[in-house]
Amino acid sequence: MALPVLKFFPRPRELTLRGGWLKVPPLPHPTALFLRNLPTTMTEARAALATATEGACRIVHKPERGSEGYHIEILASGVRLSAGDAHGVLYGAQTLRQVAEQYPDELPHLEITDSPDLPVRGFMVDISRTRVPTQAELLALVRSLGRLRVNQFQLYIEHTFAFRGHEDAWKEASPLTPAEIRELDEACAELGIELVPNLNTFGHMERWLRHPRYRAMAECPEGWIHPLTGQFKEFPGTLRPDQASVDFAASLLDDYLPNFRSRQVNIGGDEPWELGQGFSKQAVAERGKHRVYLDHLKKLCALGRERGRTVQFWGDILLEDLALAQDAPADAVPVVWGYDAGHPFKEQCGRLRELGRAYLVAPGTSAWQSFTGRLDNALTNQAEAVGAAVRHEARGILLTTWGDNGHHQPWPTSWLPMSAGLAQAWGFAANAKTDFAAGCAILGGLSDAEAKDVAAALHQLGTLDGRIAKANRNKSLTWDFLTAKPDALAKFTDGVTAAEIAASQAHLAEAEALIAKIADTTIREELSLGARLAGAGLRSAAGQTISAEERADLTKAYETVWLRRSRPGGLTESKSVLFG
Repeated sequence: MALPVLKFFPRPRELTLRGGWLKVPPLPHPTALFLRNLPTTMTEARAALATATEGACRIVHKPERGSEGYHIEILASGVRLSAGDAHGVLYGAQTLRQVAEQYPDELPHLEITDSPDLPVRGFMVDISRTRVPTQAELLALVRSLGRLRVNQFQLYIEHTFAFRGHEDAWKEASPLTPAEIRELDEACAELGIELVPNLNTFGHMERWLRHPRYRAMAECPEGWIHPLTGQFKEFPGTLRPDQASVDFAASLLDDYLPNFRSRQVNIGGDEPWELGQGFSKQAVAERGKHRVYLDHLKKLCALGRERGRTVQFWGDILLEDLALAQDAPADAVPVVWGYDAGHPFKEQCGRLRELGRAYLVAPGTSAWQSFTGRLDNALTNQAEAVGAAVRHEARGILLTTWGDNGHHQPWPTSWLPMSAGLAQAWGFAANAKTDFAAGCAILGGLSDAEAKDVAAALHQLGTLDGRIAKANRNKSLTWDFLTAKPDALAKFTDGVTAAEIAASQAHLAEAEALIAKIADTTIREELSLGARLAGAGLRSAAGQTISAEERADLTKAYETVWLRRSRPGGLTESKSVLFG
């Protein structure tokens, strides 16, 4: 028989085919039993390591394999899986199952050596900007992340946890309860994933500060001017850097942290846009914005330290003035984020490496503020981020997916970027070319044939933006076209030609034909709605009016699709943005 053709996802670091085959007789033969009983949880993996066996098929503890590393040998004498720890057993078992699924009757003789490029391979999903997934969806995501070898998971939270005594902040949001967090934490732990609590404590606090009860804690209680756009914002978003804000953050952490076994916490701290416009104006004038920010950050980091946690924080303000990077708390972990292709990850990571800091790198899926995703940007952004993380010895990556301005994107539009970025975080060189269908099979719970159809449709949708030369940072023009207020539409359509709109519509028609082939009803309807919304945006850009009847029909479909995966909280707000 010819040498086998094997597919793995993620691909291992080294694979050597030896020639020859090991037969797998039917149950109850020991080889078949060994394959059927391979560990699927950390509890089973630990038990397998603790049990010394001498059979032809066995799991062996080899500490020299290192953290999460494993080695597989399939020879005429049997199967041996050796691993450095329980994580390595779990990941090695995943790989061995992939061999057995492709060749169930006889296993090819081979040797596989594998270990991760990055110690931390994290994923973060925004559950604060309107959309909170159902508990069933979150648990399904955890199972998928385990197969993608994610070992850290974060839920970006501003207000969507049922904080005691703060019902006015979350009552319309369908928040996660303490019991739900604990259930997620247990599910993560069984798959070798650390559920790290994530709670913004400085900027992005508008979900709190819009309520009169909390308004006095704002830097600018009466509103503020966005420094990038010059727009007036009615609701404040940044807490004033004073002791009252520190005490408020402490009270939230004391309610939130006990639900997690993790000894880390992400305190946020990004984009305190209005800092220096109100309460801290004099302090910023005297000491500078970055020093005022850093002094307050130190107090927030102390909250985590006092509660026995290693603190993560978004590193954007710190990296605006690299001279201050060395003054940040030495035991805290900055998260270097950037979501555009060409972001200077190389320079930023190099600087943090020079300072001897432990840090994470955060690229994005580029799915937000879009109906179809921005695949090309995502793939470049992620490869640049992971490459810089590997070269400059970052602790790892935290791949993010956000929900800015309504969280309108269909959930599957994140699947191709997730497949690429997370596989590369495991093995950058081995997974430079991504098997998108394999990723969709895992993330969607699909058969191989179904996953190929989904991946094809997602690829077509995700490349829609490339039909128009003009681009807006961090979003799709088709999203802008539909969600823009009437007096702002011309700003987005300026420079866009009729030929580009026609090319985009033709590209979208090809996507719709691919979507129609998808068997899974939920995925098909999600992607179909995304295509319809993008198409409506293109027609709006071409000067056509979206009728009241069509808006009503799209809104009804939006509601139906939303409730398949998400809780009702936030739906009304998300819908209100759709048509400007």
